[in-house]
Amino acid sequence: MLLRTRFALKLIIIVISIVCTSHAEKISRKGGIPLWNLTRTHEYEDNIVTSPLDVMQPVIWLYRGIREVYNRILGPTGTRDSGERFQKRVPDNVPFPCNTRGFRSQKVPKSVHQLRPGDIDIIAAMGDSLTSATGANSRNILEALIENRGLSWSIGGQGNWRQTLTLPNIMKEFNPKLFGYSLSDSYVIHKPAQFNVAENIATASDMPFNARTLLNRMKEDPRVRWKEHWKLVTLMIGGNDFCSDVCYQTNATQWINQDQERYLIKTLRYMRDNYPRTLVNLVPSPLVNLCFSMDNVDVPRSCYLSRPVECSCLFGPVYSEKRNLYRQLERTFVGIMERISFRKEFHTDDFTVVYQPFFKDASVTYPNGVTDINIMGIDCIHLSQKGHATSANGIWNNMMEPVRYKSTGLRPVFSEFRCPSERNPYIYTNYNS
Repeated sequence: MLLRTRFALKLIIIVISIVCTSHAEKISRKGGIPLWNLTRTHEYEDNIVTSPLDVMQPVIWLYRGIREVYNRILGPTGTRDSGERFQKRVPDNVPFPCNTRGFRSQKVPKSVHQLRPGDIDIIAAMGDSLTSATGANSRNILEALIENRGLSWSIGGQGNWRQTLTLPNIMKEFNPKLFGYSLSDSYVIHKPAQFNVAENIATASDMPFNARTLLNRMKEDPRVRWKEHWKLVTLMIGGNDFCSDVCYQTNATQWINQDQERYLIKTLRYMRDNYPRTLVNLVPSPLVNLCFSMDNVDVPRSCYLSRPVECSCLFGPVYSEKRNLYRQLERTFVGIMERISFRKEFHTDDFTVVYQPFFKDASVTYPNGVTDINIMGIDCIHLSQKGHATSANGIWNNMMEPVRYKSTGLRPVFSEFRCPSERNPYIYTNYNS
């Protein structure tokens, strides 16, 4: 009996030691022992910590299945068009703010620096839940995870600019044959998502994968003439790095900015080498700024439930004491994005990157001093449909403004709406500003 007890104790000690030492080992995300994966996290690719469960096929099937059921029970929500969190519909007798005639070139331009708004044939987007329009039309916290991609500020094409102001709905006025925009509520694997490959909880480290996914999706689409069509890709990332990731990584405050820079450069190099005729809008995330801007604002009760879960690094009781440090790191990343956009390697006649800073000073309080909490979704983390419309107005204005003279901060929808002109007909880049 004593021998059996000793043997059992030794066995337990061996198992514990194996599990504990496995934490320091670098492993593949495509393998691993399920028991260890369930009980510990693992380091892979330098500093990033994750679990191989993320890519285990049975887990992926289960996750997708749960999301499908959730979406069918609670959705769709994207067709709603009234309420405080919606933009006001523009009457039919009010014309589009810009003259659209003459802003598609008679001959296809050979340079990305001579693109008029109507010359863009394909529109696409990469990023996180702010690009997938998660919870944009939610009226209660249970609906907050439904992805209203058709309403997304940078890639939604549902309806038209009168009731759903989005970048595609603006650009469709210049080129009605534009395609690639999301059509309705959908997850990234659904056909209506089209060329919106944004994923919830995505961070800068996910962008190389995002870029490969987008390339494959576009190349498989029979409508795409890969080397002939001009493409506009909006890449907005960074919010989750500081909202739900930095506080879980070991010593992340010491290396997260360096890793973000490395992954962003890797992504843009991949796009430069594989995406012909492409203009990339590089956009900083508004998430951290928006969160801080609500510190002294009355928010719905639902936000006190959702924010510690969805943004635990800033609002979780265990980590929130470091929220000012995380904000400083986020500000550093914004500077890194801008600096990367000026690297000569990302500017050719066929490819360019333009830093669009309108989200840089995002706040629920407009520059005129008016606070509008209704630009936020029911969870106070994601944007509402009104917030997406405000953001669409912002990205469009930035595209119509010269580099180094671009506006920052959010403004009421249509309060300022830039237009191309005969003198300045092109989308501004680093080389034509």
